[in-house]
Amino acid sequence: MNSFGEKLNTMKTWHLKITATLISILGCLIQLNGQSAMDQALLAYLNGDYSQALSSIEIQILQHESPSALKLRADCLQKLGEISKALDDYEKAKIIGYQADDLYLNRGICKISLSLYESAKSDLMAYIQRKQDDPKGYYWMATAEYMAMENRSSMRYLDQVLLLDSTYADAYYLRAANYADQKKMNLALDDFHEALSLAPNMYRAKLNIAIIILDMGQNRNAIELLSELKLENTDFLQEILYYKGEALFNMHDIEGACSDWVEAAQLGDADAENNYNRLCIDKKGKPRFKRRNYYQF
Repeated sequence: MNSFGEKLNTMKTWHLKITATLISILGCLIQLNGQSAMDQALLAYLNGDYSQALSSIEIQILQHESPSALKLRADCLQKLGEISKALDDYEKAKIIGYQADDLYLNRGICKISLSLYESAKSDLMAYIQRKQDDPKGYYWMATAEYMAMENRSSMRYLDQVLLLDSTYADAYYLRAANYADQKKMNLALDDFHEALSLAPNMYRAKLNIAIIILDMGQNRNAIELLSELKLENTDFLQEILYYKGEALFNMHDIEGACSDWVEAAQLGDADAENNYNRLCIDKKGKPRFKRRNYYQF
């Protein structure tokens, strides 16, 4: 009688064979439809459907592991947040012969995400030397320098970006971040406004504008911006609520502040939870403020 381990290995073998067969069939169907798996992957990637692009490029790699296919899989993995796997594919694509310049740019961006700043700068410099008129190389070099806390160097590269493309919204945003780090808040505010005017959906810029004017004591204006942001589809609602609560607290609207803080706390904001427990709850665990009710006019 076969052991459990032998049965398991047999099942794994059959599973791999079935999977390979299905992938082969799918690859044939794609080819019969007039497009290769590579073509399908490129189209999906350009359309922003990175999961579908990854599925298609996996088929292509099983059929033929070319440098271009590995590079595209790396791009898909990076977009999907699989940064370490992406870097492995970039390295392998380079080793087996990928020669296009965009590998240096994309691999550099990947290394920034992994906090490998010096190595990232090496790749980005190689890209800049090959593509001197492309602002993307300078922008990502500025990002690497900023993440390495080299503000002056970051600003020099941002100057080059904006010299090449004066409408590069991300560059204004990053320059604003540099100014904010240097406590040059008026300049930061100007650049966040410029970024937002160029890219109205850059909601982080709007949040940062609200934070700066909140620090300047413009509580009503901050509340107006934060209230607008609350209506948008963002992934940082807890931050919006935290700062809106702070602005309301500054205006002595304790109930409004506590309402925002408790909602932010429920979304996982530790600072909001701390504020709520410290400022909104008494020693008996009851609200410090008088609750409104519908019988009051």
